[in-house]
Amino acid sequence: MNKYLILLIFSLLGFSSCEKLLDKEPTDKLSLEDLFKDVQGAKTALAGAYKALLDESHYGKNTMVYPEILAGNIKFSKNTNLRLEDVYEVLVDAQNSSMNATYSSLYSELNNINNVIKYTPDAAGSANDKAKIVAEAKVIRALIHFDLVRIFARPFNYTSNGSHLGITVLLQPQLYSDPSPHRATVAETYHAIVKDLTEAMATFDDTNVGMLSSGTKQNYFTKTSTKALLAKVYLYQNNWDLAFSLSDEIIKNNQYTLLTNANYVASWTGRVPSSESIFELAIETNFAGGGLGVYYESTNLSSYRMYAATLDLTGLYSATDVRGVDKMFNRQAVDATNYLFTKKYQGGFSLATPVKVLRLSELHLIRAEAAVEKANPDFTVANADLNLIRKRGDASANTLNLATKEAVIDAVLLERRKELAFEGNLLFDLMRKKKDIARADVTPVVKNLLTDDDRLIMPLPANTVNANRNMKQNLGY
Repeated sequence: MNKYLILLIFSLLGFSSCEKLLDKEPTDKLSLEDLFKDVQGAKTALAGAYKALLDESHYGKNTMVYPEILAGNIKFSKNTNLRLEDVYEVLVDAQNSSMNATYSSLYSELNNINNVIKYTPDAAGSANDKAKIVAEAKVIRALIHFDLVRIFARPFNYTSNGSHLGITVLLQPQLYSDPSPHRATVAETYHAIVKDLTEAMATFDDTNVGMLSSGTKQNYFTKTSTKALLAKVYLYQNNWDLAFSLSDEIIKNNQYTLLTNANYVASWTGRVPSSESIFELAIETNFAGGGLGVYYESTNLSSYRMYAATLDLTGLYSATDVRGVDKMFNRQAVDATNYLFTKKYQGGFSLATPVKVLRLSELHLIRAEAAVEKANPDFTVANADLNLIRKRGDASANTLNLATKEAVIDAVLLERRKELAFEGNLLFDLMRKKKDIARADVTPVVKNLLTDDDRLIMPLPANTVNANRNMKQNLGY
């Protein structure tokens, strides 16, 4: 059964250009034996794994919107044909949750990436190339587990040692004949994530070049982008010293540079990565899907456009902030009501833009937070990072000189909300810092939720729990 297991999720490349991520052509079904007979086939499978990250259930919509719409950055600009409405209304149930598709899709992605990790070592070809393919695959696997544990489990610090329920950690391709899986603890989940990332880092060379031939360095995981992801994982794990050291190393190696205030807005158009983009999901030349941008595109009159910014968010920016209303948002009247739509994802279909997952500005904010949380706090670095990002956005911003950990954390959370709005972070930031949710300029009956409210964590799909006696449902569902 292993030999002929079909990879249904991949939109694979034609074998004439099978190492490319862009300009893909679909192929017919392939057996694992055929696909992984050589390095070229393994590259094809790796390219399919990168492309799967752009699915609507993953970075194409759900995992980018869920943390923003539940935490207060997004409201609807229409009343019908809504996506993630149950999340917005805080009316999610295990049977019909909009996030059930995310759970299923991400585990399908994990199964496919596990095939890459398992079968690539036996493919014909360069041992060095095969090792790099497996390394990139392990980073993708870590990213998917990281996304799952943030959505379907409590933050690491919910218990003192992360001993509460996490997710099913999938490290091998799953067959119907395999034993029923169970949920690991959050600590065990993070251990698996960190292990994958550190093993990948040990394999990568220092060229910062991925195994696939098209696109740019920002489209693939390399040693530096893996370090960036690991720094973020350590932040969520409250491993402050390592979060600080890794973010500090990336910032100081100067492979990436912050955009200027003048270039910030333009960096969100087109498909060429900016100087501060560390990892982003590429859009192929003949992209046929709508893309994340169709949900925000102000001029889009189709059924897609629906996610507008709340006044609660836009009110945080000063009049001179390049990230604010006059520069980074489009105004549009819908049924005589004025809305503001972010320019971060303006355009769909042929105008769709890559989804940015890791940027250098976030590394500065990671370093700022870790600087005051680590064993030997460094307020000089924390203030410098905060002032750098604040003044990049608003040159007229005052200079901070904060002297307490609490003041720095509050400033970091505010700056993360302003800088990383619509990039899928807000809810997770509030929860890991044990902050309550207080939404304004939204219509649901339930606007505010305490940080320990069961409804902030998504349920496991009911059919998953019902079919597996080992699978425990999240509280409240």
